[in-house]
Amino acid sequence: MKFSEAIQKVKETSKTKFDPTVEVHINLELEKKGEQSVRFTTTLPHGTGKTKKVAVFASRKVPNADLELTEDDIAKIDKNTIRPKVDFDMLVAEPKFMPKLAKVAKILGPAGVMPNPKTGTVTEDVEKAVEQIKKGKIEVRTEPVAPVIHTIIGKKSFEDNKLEENFNELINAIRSNKPAKAKPNFIRSVFITSTMGPSFSVDVE
Repeated sequence: MKFSEAIQKVKETSKTKFDPTVEVHINLELEKKGEQSVRFTTTLPHGTGKTKKVAVFASRKVPNADLELTEDDIAKIDKNTIRPKVDFDMLVAEPKFMPKLAKVAKILGPAGVMPNPKTGTVTEDVEKAVEQIKKGKIEVRTEPVAPVIHTIIGKKSFEDNKLEENFNELINAIRSNKPAKAKPNFIRSVFITSTMGPSFSVDVE
């Protein structure tokens, strides 16, 4: 069905008492596991409706960061007194901090917050990176074990046209980041749902 019909159904069937997140689940047709994957960042025109807590490792003050970490805090991450996905959702670092962060890669990596130049989270311009994340920049990536993408495009309370514009931005960005050897129409199926609600198939052809 068209996105406009699917989003109506998502909203009608959502029964939560809070404002649920609108999720998108995308199945891709890719070659063997690991050889073809999708990973990029894009900024949704209307943001996600979620406020992300951003931590930084920087040599100067970053006013828009939620948590300004120092080298001493690496030991705290190692001891689990500063916890990724609890105390912060994203981590941005200047390149010079990366060798030191290697000590806690085993914690940051599985939590999905290890800074990476590909996603713009390793940068000299930490302030700009934090600003983009706050505006609605999201990381889109296939799951490690399957060619599936799970991401979000906003909240149920968003106007339909804003959700549709966010959705179109996401799909266009996925097509722009198609692995070189993937088939032209490598997006097999797309479903949208709300937190704890049923999912509905969306036609993206």
